[in-house]
Amino acid sequence: MNVAIAGAGIAGGYLAGLLEKRGIVPDVYDGALHTTTCKCRSCGWGVPMGIQTYLTDVGLDLNDYLIEPMSPMHFDDLVAGTPLCTIHKPRLLQDFRKKATMKRQNVGMDELDDYDIVVDATGIHRALLPPCRSDLALPTLQHRVSVECEGTTRLEAGVYGNRIPGLGYLWIFPVGHDQYHIGIGGIGPIKHENILERFYRESSERFSFAIKCSCQDSIRVASPYHSTPFYERRERSDGTSQLIIGVGESIGTVSPFTGEGIVHSLECAKILADTWPNPERYTRSVLARFAWMKRERETLDYLLSTEGKGGPRMRDRWRFFRSARRSEIELPMIEAFKQMGSLSLWVENTDC
Repeated sequence: MNVAIAGAGIAGGYLAGLLEKRGIVPDVYDGALHTTTCKCRSCGWGVPMGIQTYLTDVGLDLNDYLIEPMSPMHFDDLVAGTPLCTIHKPRLLQDFRKKATMKRQNVGMDELDDYDIVVDATGIHRALLPPCRSDLALPTLQHRVSVECEGTTRLEAGVYGNRIPGLGYLWIFPVGHDQYHIGIGGIGPIKHENILERFYRESSERFSFAIKCSCQDSIRVASPYHSTPFYERRERSDGTSQLIIGVGESIGTVSPFTGEGIVHSLECAKILADTWPNPERYTRSVLARFAWMKRERETLDYLLSTEGKGGPRMRDRWRFFRSARRSEIELPMIEAFKQMGSLSLWVENTDC
């Protein structure tokens, strides 16, 4: 069986390692040329400590990639304990790919004709699969920033929905050596650059900021349910059948509320490896495991509609709260319910 994986990011690289342990050695194609300092798609260095379970499956240790725990962490005006941390994502991606046969090129279906199974791990591009049944993308802008404290107070990790005039949040994640990822992800009447500039300006009495790198992108927050089909069969030039199957962000395994996708994409890759090569069983397993993402997407659709302009309903606030608990974030329920209205603060302000 000849297998190719298009995309060597989190899902594609991890899947290659899992398949190799099952005696399947895929060719991995990735010709992406990232202009970021870290040479990868930069957003998303924050993960729960539970990622160790997945790393163990391919012989890796979280301690080799751990940058800094993020507990306690600020959530608007609340402070909570979390199991979150930042990891050295570029190093992890490099180690995922160590044993794979890498081909530094992007490919189309003509170049992949020799393979029996082709995995689409191209993330937001979904380059080889048909379009999602109902796609939804979250635009993001992130800076890598060197931060110098004017006093003794250190800039702390946090997520701030009350700074966004739309649906989204601003994040502050430490990435070592007094540097941080400070970014914006949001849908609606948002000018990402203006919001970051305002944050730097409002914080200038306590901190000085020097931008080292900037990356602008989008992430798929459609949910797996709305990202079907996960696979298709095509006829090759010799008349035989070829299976194209998606994994990770290409099939929507990014939380619609939080934008967190690393662990979910690892889990999706593990489901694919465990059900290999049965696409029907894989589809059922992914839809069942990530059914909660369908409910989060339902809330996003409501808040993006005219009906949702008044803010989240009780069920939506409960889903926000459950999302935090799913990540083991210890928010007090009553205060959290009050704060969650700010996650959908819609204003008519063209300066934001």
